[in-house]
Amino acid sequence: MKPKQQYFRAIAIGLGALAVAASAVSAGCVEAPSGLAPGPTGGGAEDGGPSDGGGLPVVSGRALFESMQADLMSACGLCHDVAGLADTPFLAGPDRYQSFASWPGIVSTDPTHSLLLTYAMTGKGHSGTNLDSPALKETLLPKVKAWLAQEAKNFSEPPPQAGPHITPFVPIMGFNAIYLGALGPEFEGMAVTFQADVLAETTLELTNIELHPTSKTGLKIVHPLWVVHPLGKDPNPDPVDSFSNVDTIYQVGESGPLGPGTLILVNWSTDAKLSLAFELIEKYEPASPDAGDGGPTGGCKDVPSFEANARQQLTTCLNCHGGGNGQAVAAVDMTALQSDSAKACGQIRNRVNPNDPPASQLFITTNPGGNAAHPFKFGGQGGAFNTFRDNVSIWIAAEK
Repeated sequence: MKPKQQYFRAIAIGLGALAVAASAVSAGCVEAPSGLAPGPTGGGAEDGGPSDGGGLPVVSGRALFESMQADLMSACGLCHDVAGLADTPFLAGPDRYQSFASWPGIVSTDPTHSLLLTYAMTGKGHSGTNLDSPALKETLLPKVKAWLAQEAKNFSEPPPQAGPHITPFVPIMGFNAIYLGALGPEFEGMAVTFQADVLAETTLELTNIELHPTSKTGLKIVHPLWVVHPLGKDPNPDPVDSFSNVDTIYQVGESGPLGPGTLILVNWSTDAKLSLAFELIEKYEPASPDAGDGGPTGGCKDVPSFEANARQQLTTCLNCHGGGNGQAVAAVDMTALQSDSAKACGQIRNRVNPNDPPASQLFITTNPGGNAAHPFKFGGQGGAFNTFRDNVSIWIAAEK
C-alpha cells in the first residue's frame, strides 16, 4: 500500500475506532480514552491555549493585525475597502483581519513572497501608497513585516504521506476559489469553489462546493479530505471523513459538485486555516481532441440570447480571459467571444446559475460590493456592475 493510501486508510480506521469507543462509553462499558477528546493533538500552553510545541504560547496573527489596523486603514482603506478605488477589497469589514488574511497572496509560508512586499513597494507597479514610502517605511512597514512573520510561523502542513494537498489557507467568509495549479502545471486554471460561513465557534459550513476543470483537460478525483489547521495545534481532518466515497471524473469543460456539494466541519476553531488533500487527483483527457466545447451549440440552449444580451457586456472581461492572463483563460476561456459565440457561450455557462442568475459566480466574483477575491470589480462602480448583471442575466435565465 502506498504511503498516501496508508494515511487516508489510517484516518478511516481511526475514525472507526473512535466511533466504537464512543459507543462503548455511552453504554457505560468503559472509560472514555484520551483519544476521544475533541480537537487535534499538539502541545498546549499552561493556560490551555495553543502553543508552538515547545510550551511557548502562539501569538495570534489577529492580535498583531489589530495593533496596526488603524494605520493600515488610514494608508490603504480608501482603495481596499469594499467599493474602494481598487478592485481588491482585502480590508472589507466587519472582520477586517479575516478579509486581510484570507486574500490570496497576502499571507505566505515565506513572508518575503507576500504581495505586500513584492507589489506594494516602490518600483513594483503598485499605483497607490507604497509601504516603503517615506511616510510609512518607519511606521507601518515594520508592523506589516512583523505580522507577516507571525502568520508564517502559524502555518502547519499535513504530513508528507497525505499525498497531493493545497497549502493551508484562511477561508473567506463568502465565496472562495481555490486554484489547483500549485499541484502541478497540468492543473493550471482548475479550481474548487465554495461558500464558507461560520455557524458557531466550532462549526464551519461549506456550501455550493464545485470542481471546475478547464476547457482542454478534465479531472479525476478520489477521496478528497478537508483538513482544519487550528492555531498552534496539529492538523485536524474532517472528523467523519465526509467525502471518503468520492470517486468522480469531471469531463472537459464541465463543472460539477464535489461530493455532495456541502460540508459541515464541527472541528473548526477561531482563526484556523483549511487545506484540502486528495488520495488521488489526476488529469482526464477526452478521446477526441475537439471535445470540451459542448458540441455544435457550445453547451448553451440559447446562443442567440447570448449574442444579444451577454456577448457585448462580456468584452470587459477580455483583458484577462481573452488571452492576457493564462490562469484566467484556463479558468474561463473567452478567447472565442468575438469569433465563435457558441464556443464562448459553452465556456461561460459553467460559471452561471440559470435557476438563480444573481447567484452566478460570474456576478459574485465581480460585484464591487462583495469581498470575493477577483482582480476586476468594475473599479468600484456599482452602476456599471448593475448594467452588466441585468443584461447578462437575461441570457442566463434563458439557459434554464
